[in-house]
Amino acid sequence: MSAEQLLTGVVLETSSACQLDCPYCSLRSYPERPDPAVMPLSVVEAVAPYLAEFESIDLTGWGEPLKNPELFPIIETVRRTFTGRLSMTTNGLLLERQRMERLIEFGLDTICISVDAASERSYKLVRPGGNFKRLRMVMEDFESLKGERRSERPDLFATFLLRRDALQELPDFVGMVTAHGLTGVVLQQLTGIFNDAGMSQATHSGYYHNPFEQAELDEAIARAKEATPPGFIIVGPENVYAERQGHCGVFDLSRAFVTAAGDVSACCAMAYPCSFIRRDGSLEKTPAVTFGNVRERPLPEIYNDPAYVRAREQIRSGEIPDACGDCIALYMEPGEAWTNYSGDR
Repeated sequence: MSAEQLLTGVVLETSSACQLDCPYCSLRSYPERPDPAVMPLSVVEAVAPYLAEFESIDLTGWGEPLKNPELFPIIETVRRTFTGRLSMTTNGLLLERQRMERLIEFGLDTICISVDAASERSYKLVRPGGNFKRLRMVMEDFESLKGERRSERPDLFATFLLRRDALQELPDFVGMVTAHGLTGVVLQQLTGIFNDAGMSQATHSGYYHNPFEQAELDEAIARAKEATPPGFIIVGPENVYAERQGHCGVFDLSRAFVTAAGDVSACCAMAYPCSFIRRDGSLEKTPAVTFGNVRERPLPEIYNDPAYVRAREQIRSGEIPDACGDCIALYMEPGEAWTNYSGDR
């Protein structure tokens, strides 16, 4: 493989099932829920021979990883050969002490906890069915357990999905997260939009030609930064433009996405048929595009399949394949990470 085509990591969709039904979740864009709902250990065993040289592995798909009863055997299988950066995103509600201990034991580097709110009222709106008090206790207990185990890992981040009606609580959100001792927050633009109500909440004006002033978002982030202690990290949000940027601004094409069933695709959105409201307000339905299954062909062979190579070349060159449609990721650039360097933490 050329340097440009080197496979540097993989995203393993350990679960596409979740106990919540959040209004902005991309699972709402699928005509039917993915099957199987959780990744069997056999899928991970099929890719295990190729993991040693990878730089990063993420254990998150469209669902909640802790819904997978084989999650810890999966992590154990991965860690037998993989020593690189291992990460996971979770809604946090299924974390209890024994699970936290095992995540520390297996050396996860980063865990992002989807919080998205600074108050119980706001949390109920964005994550119906969740338990805000329980989640706050989880964050505090996890950091306390790290202290007991004298472990710096995993770095815990809380995510915040930017919405117009929640911008005013961003400083309180950062204050809450710092009070629990987390490493930082990840700010994410609202991109999974399925109706006009969702579009009206977007805090970006580019892709949807949304009447939103960037200064409003900038001010909210500036106030949030004022609430941070030294060493605290704020990641993002993504930049969303009115014109295509000539490549995918979300998914790293040197990493493959492996569905719970073992199918390999260039990104999580391409892996399943889905329906999103696009920039002209129309509903666009895109088919699933996968290039092979890891239980039938070796992962490197699939990555070098001519169709997969061609798709990556098209995305990188701006000659976008039909499978991408008019995806918002083509109009995005990743956000930057900001760290409060005002002294030692």
